[in-house]
Amino acid sequence: MGLSDGVLEDASLPSQPRSRSGQPAGVAKLDDVSRKLLALCLFYILGAALIWPSMYSGVAQIYLSELVAGGPICFFAVMIPAAIIISPKAPIGFIVTLVRANGMRAALVVTVFILLLAAYTTCKVNIPEIVPFYSDEALADLDELLHGQAPWQIAHAFDSDTLALVIGTTYSKIWFLEWFGMVFFAALCSNQLMHLRYLAALALVTMVVGTLLATLFSSVGPIFYDEFLGGDRYAELLKVVRQHNQLALRYSHYLLASYKANMPALGSGISAMPSMHVAIATLNAFYLARLNRWLGVAGWAFAIFILFGSFYTGWHYAVDGYISMLVVAVIWRRTAGIADIKTGTSGSTTDAPDRQFL
Repeated sequence: MGLSDGVLEDASLPSQPRSRSGQPAGVAKLDDVSRKLLALCLFYILGAALIWPSMYSGVAQIYLSELVAGGPICFFAVMIPAAIIISPKAPIGFIVTLVRANGMRAALVVTVFILLLAAYTTCKVNIPEIVPFYSDEALADLDELLHGQAPWQIAHAFDSDTLALVIGTTYSKIWFLEWFGMVFFAALCSNQLMHLRYLAALALVTMVVGTLLATLFSSVGPIFYDEFLGGDRYAELLKVVRQHNQLALRYSHYLLASYKANMPALGSGISAMPSMHVAIATLNAFYLARLNRWLGVAGWAFAIFILFGSFYTGWHYAVDGYISMLVVAVIWRRTAGIADIKTGTSGSTTDAPDRQFL
């Protein structure tokens, strides 16, 4: 099959097996998974909104305004290359057809995603109120035990201004473009189980990695270690960051100022373990690999580069990224059943993989 197979596929094709209710099996499962996923997201969103109402309201307004301003850029940055690959003879027509077929559903998915993201930021900002930062010393020690020295020292052994610029730009800008672009693409294809699996895994990664584990292992990361714990353990790292990575330095000042003022802002909140940057890049790599082999190669190369950048910049301990990759792999594996359609007659069921871009 080519990459285009299944993109505009109607989930209600009559050739699909029927469920007990008489609906095509794919449609029945799609509706069931969609309802459960929406309920899970609303539970998370309402939890943040009820516990921290004023903060959540402010963050949600910021994110919704950013969606209006930056959403089209992310949308076209991903959809134009995708359309050229999938439908090279009529890329614009492909995008128009896809929007007409799934535009309303996609708009709902993206809106819920933005509200979910606002809940994530609200929870992240409040982590130190729930569990004060405590695990940095243990994480730093573990990093040095595993690598023989602090991983940032290994990363900077072959440093250059060019490498610092590439890593800084990729980590702070391109990563967001890939993340939001993947969400828009999956949203437009969310009437298919394979793409719904990605959205379900994304919600779980946000809740498990970004909130639950981040709270349990409350930490600030190497770049803030001396600021919060005192001493000069990472003084050399900060010196190198000042010399080569002004992007990381500016953003660290931004996060620290937001933390001290207790004023949540776009992307605010200090949390190191696990790394959401690595988690999202890893999830996208799994997703891209399901779409196309070469896209998967590119996705994994990007994820490994983000992992490297996470401790090169000092935002994270290396183990933050390792744990993120492990947890995301488990979540991706556990959501595999979403992309399977139960078939069979007389109440018997067997697994049949959903159509995919392979």
